[in-house]
Amino acid sequence: MIKRIFILCFFVSVAQAQEKQTVFGLQYKPIVPASYFDAANISAEWDNFQFDLSPRYSYSLGMLIRRGLNKTFSLETGINYIDRNYRLIVNNTSISLDDFTDFSLRAYEIPYQLLTNVRVSNNIYLNVSFGASHNIFASDAYSEGEKDYQFIQNTLKRRRIQIAMLANIGAEFRTEKDGIFYIGASLHRPWNEVGRIYPEYDDFNESAPSLDAHYLEVLGNFVTIDFRYFFHE
Repeated sequence: MIKRIFILCFFVSVAQAQEKQTVFGLQYKPIVPASYFDAANISAEWDNFQFDLSPRYSYSLGMLIRRGLNKTFSLETGINYIDRNYRLIVNNTSISLDDFTDFSLRAYEIPYQLLTNVRVSNNIYLNVSFGASHNIFASDAYSEGEKDYQFIQNTLKRRRIQIAMLANIGAEFRTEKDGIFYIGASLHRPWNEVGRIYPEYDDFNESAPSLDAHYLEVLGNFVTIDFRYFFHE
């Protein structure tokens, strides 16, 4: 009887240890423009000036720490570097202006997510997670036109630290020796715009960034394709 109790306690302790594993992972997430989530092109027109803001190739990369709570739920956190690139195009037919300028917004992200997983085969699990993140913006962005130096833009961040909602869905393949391989998709959605772009050309919008100046809002929403790899505990 004592032997059976000892064996039962041993297997329970092993199962709990497996459930509460802590694993370290790396991730790379290309950012996909998606108009459904207001993450695609933005246009505006003032005083014969037509502006078009389009996202360029952007990405996020960093590391994750996952702590298991039980067989179903885990907590994830870490730190990511986000590099979002844009192109602002300006057209004004009355003065024969056709130019563009490229610039970047960079930030560090600290996510907090609750993850739930369902086992669908011996090694494959489906995951869904939800949470929030603190985004720390590095600096404002300034750039000039490629053809005409009189065309400039100033992008001012709303705050240095901003909060965003996170949602994720994906699948992972768990191995005994080679770690965990994951692929999925995530939505990053701030509560407010992350910044404002103030375009200027000669006398146009020269009062920026005053209250009556023209600006384009940078919403900060984006969708990513997630590639992750977790090492063994």
